[in-house]
Parts: sequence; structure tokens; C-alpha cells
Amino acid sequence: MIAVELGGLFIVGWSLRLLQPSIKGMTGEWKVRQALSWQKATALNDVIIADDRGLTQIDHLVLTPAGIVVLETKNYGGKLYDRGRKRPWTQYIGKQQNQIHNPLDQNYRHRKALAFLVPGAPLLDFVVLAGSGRFSGVVPQGVLTIPELRRKLNELNDLGSVPESIQDAWHTLQPAAHTDSATRVNGQKSIIPDKIVSS
Repeated sequence: MIAVELGGLFIVGWSLRLLQPSIKGMTGEWKVRQALSWQKATALNDVIIADDRGLTQIDHLVLTPAGIVVLETKNYGGKLYDRGRKRPWTQYIGKQQNQIHNPLDQNYRHRKALAFLVPGAPLLDFVVLAGSGRFSGVVPQGVLTIPELRRKLNELNDLGSVPESIQDAWHTLQPAAHTDSATRVNGQKSIIPDKIVSS
């Protein structure tokens, strides 16, 4: 009986460990969503759009007078080091060192997919650090904390009203930004436009 209980606890513990990255990611996205809500931002959250490689998930899209803002959220801890584009970030948590796929490159893919859907529309992309992780040394261009994101959105919104061309791009983008569970679970390829080709 004790062995069965210990086995059950082991399975529960192992399952929670496997889910931990997903939970951390969802927590970070929730923090950014809250910040966008406080800013009264017009936003789309957790959307899937098609690109030349299939489907890509975008954490947040925000409508501003300067253009459509593309946000990739990361809930990292520890000390972070950037080694340049196309190279992973290094994360130190105590003595443990991890190599992390560069989220600036990840967000570049999102920007390319959006540029296909709304050609000519101004796009701004940022990675938002929603956790306690901070860069030691130079912070890469395009990386913001949540308070910096709020200041950036205030700065962009101070430009005035959203131009009609950007509003039109936003309205074009909305039906292509899928949030339904069928697309998420099945990864349906039927939403990929015929004109997208690999570059």
C-alpha cells in the first residue's frame, strides 16, 4: 500500500515538473495581459496565425498609433546574457547554466508572418520579461520589462489617434488571428494561405 502511494506521489510530482514550464509561461502572459488591460490597450492575446512554416503562436498583438505591436512574453528568472542575434541567450540561476532559444529571433518569425498578412503596415516587436530575470550587462534592443512596456505604450499612444491605414491593417489581421481550440489542438493546416511560400 505504501509503495502504491509513493508511486502515485512520484507520478504527481513528475507530472507537475513537466507542466511547470507551461504554467510559468501562462503566468507571464497573464501578467502582460493585465498590464495591457490597465493601459486600456486594444489587444489580441494568445493568437495563432499561419506562416511559411505552418502555424505560429503570438502572445499579444496591440494596436497603437505607431503601428501594430508584437509581444513575445518570457517569464524567466536568474541572470541573462545576450550573445547576439541568431544565438541563444545564456541564463544563470545560481550555479546552473541554461541555453535559451533567443526570443528576439522567435518574435522575428512572428513579425514576418504579420508582414505577409498586412503588407506595408508598421510593425513593432518587443520581448517582455515578465519574471524576475534580468540582463547582466547590455540589455538587447527590443527587450522590455513590464513597467518599461507600460511606458513604451504610453509613448506610442501619445502620438494621437490611430491612422486609418493602421486600423485597416488591424481589421484585416483580426480574422486571420485564430484563437479557437480546434486550431490550437489540431494544428489545422487549412488556415495557411496558398500564397505563403518558404523563403
